[in-house]
Amino acid sequence: MEKKPLNVRLIGKKGNYYQIQFPNLQTPVNVDETAYHRMLHSEEYEFDHSRDKIKRPSYSA
Repeated sequence: MEKKPLNVRLIGKKGNYYQIQFPNLQTPVNVDETAYHRMLHSEEYEFDHSRDKIKRPSYSA
């Protein structure tokens, strides 16, 4: 049986820590930069980047 990657979301960065939102947890988990980069390149985690694609207003003429 193949394991599916855990879908997580980067909330933001606070000081030297990255705040990661895990499913079924109400509070984000703080991880250091080393752990964050390991998670990014791991097959066990899949980062949801849907929040990064928010449309921003254009003020061009």
